[in-house]
Amino acid sequence: MSNLTGGTTTAAWQLIFNATNWTNIASSTGATNLYLSLHNADPGTSGNQTTNETAYSNYARVAVARSTAGWTVGGSAPTVNVTNAASISFAQCGASGDTLYYVGFGLASSGSGTLLGYAPIGPGAGYNFTCTSASPGVLTVPGYTPTLNARVSIFQDASSTLPSGISEGTTYYVGTAPGGNTLTLSTTAGNANPVNTSSVGNGFATISNPLSVSNGVTPSFAAGSIIFYFS
Repeated sequence: MSNLTGGTTTAAWQLIFNATNWTNIASSTGATNLYLSLHNADPGTSGNQTTNETAYSNYARVAVARSTAGWTVGGSAPTVNVTNAASISFAQCGASGDTLYYVGFGLASSGSGTLLGYAPIGPGAGYNFTCTSASPGVLTVPGYTPTLNARVSIFQDASSTLPSGISEGTTYYVGTAPGGNTLTLSTTAGNANPVNTSSVGNGFATISNPLSVSNGVTPSFAAGSIIFYFS
């Protein structure tokens, strides 16, 4: 198994989001913008820009420049994060609304273009966690005070090993909150299906907060509130 260095991962995402030349590897040409899309369900790693894309009245994708004015590449190895450098607003919702769970970025302003990545809509926070081997497994998430039924997406980076019973990329629900920064997971709301683990482990979690839009609502994201994590 081989791992990319922090310098490599940072340079790669600066090339994609900031159109910054990657010395001796690639020069930035081509697309001027990336296009943000909104999705009412997980588009999946094999999806395109139309996969589970919302169709609320008046919706359209939003162009964001491939530059430091559009995106901020930060973080450090093994996890790099990319955030929107300025506030972003989508079209105001008309008669037909929707509940939005994910924001994606891709190459096309419309149609089934290439979806380069996506992330859950949330409070703009990601957290490292550790897990004890228990039934159900108890996660300790420093910096996060859990709320019952909050949606938690789990990821693995180069330095982590997920506990058995937890799958990368899956969105779970906070099933119980025993106290402090601890929580257990469930595959459904209301703790109906607790997640059992059979080994200790650690990883990275993002907390999502679905956005409901209805007539007259403008989906807007403050600077820094859209975060894509890469490792």
